[in-house]
Amino acid sequence: MADPNKRLANYIYGENPDRIKEDLVAKKPDMVAAMKQRINDLYQYEQLVKGVLASEDAVTVIQVPFYHDFAREIYGKQRVHPGGAQLNNDVALLLAKWKGRGLTEAVLIRVRNEVFSIPAPGAP
Repeated sequence: MADPNKRLANYIYGENPDRIKEDLVAKKPDMVAAMKQRINDLYQYEQLVKGVLASEDAVTVIQVPFYHDFAREIYGKQRVHPGGAQLNNDVALLLAKWKGRGLTEAVLIRVRNEVFSIPAPGAP
């Protein structure tokens, strides 16, 4: 176990606002570039979702934001698990969640397949 005085010194160093500011200033350009990329990616996905929803007569105006929420959740899962069985299972759970909230399963499946190209669990 570390010496209590050393622990206190490490705590004080870690909580130093000047050091934190220096770290953030150094990292900010990369942080902004990464956020810009995520915003652009999400915008492209949202446009594709709009296209799917526009071709569906069963989707009411009040449901549109919820389909976008479903797509945003898939996007988040895709960032954590770029592919494979884990992503497929996570998306299947999201599909069940949003179906349970009253969205149409066929439309959710179209969003999953056409926008994200994610197969159903167990599919080749």
